[in-house]
Amino acid sequence: MEFKAGFKKRGAKMCGRYVLYSEKDEKAIKAIVDEVNKKYQTSIKKGDIYPTDLAPVYTMQPNDPGIELKLMQWGYQRDFGKKTLLINARSETVLEKASFRDDFLNRRCLIPAIGFYEWNQKKEKFRFVGLDDLIYLGGFYHSSAGGPETFLIMTKKPVELVAEIHDRMPVLIPKNHANDFLYSTETALKLMSEDRVALKREALVGIKQCSFIDELKQGDSSTQK
Repeated sequence: MEFKAGFKKRGAKMCGRYVLYSEKDEKAIKAIVDEVNKKYQTSIKKGDIYPTDLAPVYTMQPNDPGIELKLMQWGYQRDFGKKTLLINARSETVLEKASFRDDFLNRRCLIPAIGFYEWNQKKEKFRFVGLDDLIYLGGFYHSSAGGPETFLIMTKKPVELVAEIHDRMPVLIPKNHANDFLYSTETALKLMSEDRVALKREALVGIKQCSFIDELKQGDSSTQK
């Protein structure tokens, strides 16, 4: 994957990669991928999703209290004097950020995944997966004229299992509260502050130990903290 040049590195306290689906028999995720591939006549890749990749995302439906599957690009491109790619937003301050507030209030989304990665200070890599074959990462998205819809993943203080590795983790939304998160801001804020999704941790041994930030040999990705 190519990363756009001109971005400046600003630390790695982020969720910078997650797992969409693999070669295993992950039926729930495979059904999502098959649906979005058919809807958009495309082919979503297996394995890891990186910033700027296209990925399936669930949003509110315009006239029905259900969920709609869309294809969006991960990351907001902003110009703060220098080009910047924002991939995360701190959930604790999302309403305080003018650049995020409207999107959070009106365009929340759920990002289906198998799991996500974090790295410790020794750059050892760990994968966190749900007890089922699907988890939802909480986020929001932005629409702009002439370009694809783009989404961010919100982060929060970690549960103990993740805190042993990293000081942030993605917001995780229980599957049975998907509609509640999308349609009610009050409920979304409550769910974001809770730890209802059980996780398992896997140490990835013998795999190249590098994070998204480490892979940016030039150019830069920035995360809103």
